[in-house]
Amino acid sequence: MKGIWALLAVVVIAGAVALLWPSKAATVVVAEQPAAMPASAPTTKKPDAAPQPTAQARIDRQPDGTLLLDGRFTLTGSGSEQDPFVIGWPLLFSANETIDAKADRMAVPPRIDFLNGQWVQISGFLAPPLWGVQTKELLVMKNRWDGCCIGLPPTPFDCIEAELATPIKLGTQHTISFGVIRGRLVVSPFKAGGFLIGLYRLEGARTDEMKAQ
Repeated sequence: MKGIWALLAVVVIAGAVALLWPSKAATVVVAEQPAAMPASAPTTKKPDAAPQPTAQARIDRQPDGTLLLDGRFTLTGSGSEQDPFVIGWPLLFSANETIDAKADRMAVPPRIDFLNGQWVQISGFLAPPLWGVQTKELLVMKNRWDGCCIGLPPTPFDCIEAELATPIKLGTQHTISFGVIRGRLVVSPFKAGGFLIGLYRLEGARTDEMKAQ
């Protein structure tokens, strides 16, 4: 996927100012129902005690069968190839709450790690890394971007490298498209020179709903 890595390198340079801007990373805290405690157990804690991240995401099954991650993000589907989880960009973007390459913080939030290896489906803007007759790679983005001047360059948190199961033909109408894509999600932070270069990949991806933009 050399073409996509080259495109992502351009993205990093274009977004360097935003990535270098200091930000406070939010701590992921999984809320749990308070358990009954012995009468002798202390019920208070120091007011300045910092909340600690948990090892697992909180996953609650709702009455309608959907899953609620950390009380914030709703998932439909089962995560299988035939019934992938339908995810949204806010969930993927929330990885920036614990990942900060400049500060050498590369911990993937538990709710994102839960999706690692699962089959997912997402809607977004689809563009090949290089123009040609056909491609087996696509960059899936939250926002429309032409690779140069039009649109908002993506960050590693709101774009996905997709390796297609079978090549698709390209034409003028498919240079930049909007559609639905599904595949097996791989979460793998890739850092170089203090920058987060890549985070999400789709393997065995398929798309059949592309509309020219």
